[in-house]
Amino acid sequence: MVQAKFRVGVEDLSFDAAHYTKGVGGKCMNIHGHTFRVNVEVEGEVDPETGFVIDFSVLKKIVKEVIEEYDHKVIVPKKDVNETFLKGKFKGEIKVLDYPEASTEYIALDIARKIHEKLNMPVKVKLFEGLRNYVIVEIRK
Repeated sequence: MVQAKFRVGVEDLSFDAAHYTKGVGGKCMNIHGHTFRVNVEVEGEVDPETGFVIDFSVLKKIVKEVIEEYDHKVIVPKKDVNETFLKGKFKGEIKVLDYPEASTEYIALDIARKIHEKLNMPVKVKLFEGLRNYVIVEIRK
């Protein structure tokens, strides 16, 4: 029998969110927003009963559930949550990250971990911040 490695993915799911980061020039410390695009791949064996590693619709549903937690939120690191106040005639929802910063790297890691927890499969997340900048993170175990 031929040895094969299968990766199944979904692309171009997105969410809009704001964050702040230390950045190089300091301007990124201002709250600013992005459209984040998400590509996800999972790795596994083909189930002989279904012929699938995972049904695309199942993978897409899980990714959408996970990224919904970030959509139209201000993402802040846990260490800053008690000092973060949003007040005005708007809905100021905060998404707390249990990481040192609310960088795209940590947002991608958080998304990958949540997908991995739901599927228990190796997962690769490519998270675009805007059009041309991205982070790739893989969780193997």
